[in-house]
Amino acid sequence: MELKEELLDEENEKILSRLDNLIGLSKNKNTLRNIIRFSKFMNKYDWKIKNENYNIVIRNESAYNLYEELIAVIADVYYKNKIILNPKVLYLNLEKIDLKRFDTKSIEEGIIVIDFSNMRKDILELKHILEVFIEKMPTKAFIVLEDYFIEGEVNAVLNRCVSWAMKVESISRQEKEQYIRKFMDSNKFVYSREIIKNFSNKPYWKIKNDMINIFVNCKINNENDVSKILKKDNKTAKKENVKKTGLEELDNLIGLDSVKMQIKKVVNYIKISKNRKNMPMLHMCFNGNPGTGKTTVARIVGKIFAEEKILSDKNIFVEAQRKDLIAQYVGQTAPATQRMIDKALGGVLFIDEAYSIASYIQDEIGGDYGAECVATLLKGMEDNRDNLCVILAGYTNEMEHLLNTNPGFESRIQFKIEFPDYTSEELYEIFKQLCRSENYKLSRNIKPFLLEHFDKAKQEENFSNGRYVRSIFEKIKIEQANRVSLEKDNVNLIKKVDVENVISNFEYKEQNRKIIGFAC
Repeated sequence: MELKEELLDEENEKILSRLDNLIGLSKNKNTLRNIIRFSKFMNKYDWKIKNENYNIVIRNESAYNLYEELIAVIADVYYKNKIILNPKVLYLNLEKIDLKRFDTKSIEEGIIVIDFSNMRKDILELKHILEVFIEKMPTKAFIVLEDYFIEGEVNAVLNRCVSWAMKVESISRQEKEQYIRKFMDSNKFVYSREIIKNFSNKPYWKIKNDMINIFVNCKINNENDVSKILKKDNKTAKKENVKKTGLEELDNLIGLDSVKMQIKKVVNYIKISKNRKNMPMLHMCFNGNPGTGKTTVARIVGKIFAEEKILSDKNIFVEAQRKDLIAQYVGQTAPATQRMIDKALGGVLFIDEAYSIASYIQDEIGGDYGAECVATLLKGMEDNRDNLCVILAGYTNEMEHLLNTNPGFESRIQFKIEFPDYTSEELYEIFKQLCRSENYKLSRNIKPFLLEHFDKAKQEENFSNGRYVRSIFEKIKIEQANRVSLEKDNVNLIKKVDVENVISNFEYKEQNRKIIGFAC
């Protein structure tokens, strides 16, 4: 007991307590406690252990990016315990850095984060690069993010330069229910068990959006009873829920004119070919930057195929990622990939960030896994050519790299479609559409302000297009709700001041979260 009191003071526990309310992260609290104890023993007794370091591998097993909250806690713990000299965090993209020219002396941040999950390099090459950086920056702590390699593989390869391991756990239904209850209770909302149950059935990212909507609607309506707010939302949804065909949904998408034209040509070609008893392969490749509508269009393609009876009329759409296709052990990847193929028969199998498979193919350790996945996928595409549409999606250059790993892709993928970035005008139209969908009105002076902001934001590397707009919109709703509750103003009107407050804060955070190469 005395030892615990000596090692874990109140300030450390206060920092660690921030993990308690974060879904999927709380179990890392004990690891951080051990790091604190380790640090204090090293300092108190002046001990030295070979390869002693405070570097961490964090594996993400959830479907969400929850790294930043955990990293912020790690940074504060390390700074408080004098493990690092500066609590700021730097995100490095190793693929875009010239090791010979990179000036490590200019880096003031104490935590260096490297995301292996976004790399297409061999894991041994990544190890070498990391070792070089650790040698050049001995006073820094390094955090390696990973989820594309086999579990434990990164830890094993990096065991000499990374001493600690953490994990972002997959999110259980019980955790989602706890998150919803805490949100409701902290805002003093009235709710029922049925409401908690209904919300917890949804994916976590949808729950977060729903909680924001409930908060906003309760504020502007001066109502604490969530059931009353949901009844109003349901009435509005029923009025607006007029069913549209897949082609109508395609036409209603903002921008993407070249994509719409190509999809319509593909559909007409397939229909005519099918009538002639000469059904072509349906497989496609969607290339483009994040947030350009690839997933949305893929879902619409599935709907069109069902309506036109090109495939099953049941509108089967299966979305898969690398971790759904590549298993943890030799011999399990082919069955895992085949399960996804079988699940999608009669419809569309959409593989997002498909280029991540290529990283396995050229990896000395995991090469067999990637090759096994591709071989099974190509066989499924060939064997089910009349009953399956596989859509591979991802960045243009990376997708070309994937297709070049096996000549079988070239003969099976009939249609390649490029998704352009949205213009600033189109981004503003997306913002307006989001506002209309939730009955918000906009002040006239907002448009030029947002257009100017979008022009600047588009210059940033890896700009996320429509996702960026939605992120800003969600923050503006909260800002507007707080202003309205204080001023008793028009509950449906978004003013320029709401947008200004969000964007100025947004830009401030971006400037203080220094990033070289990419944002996590």
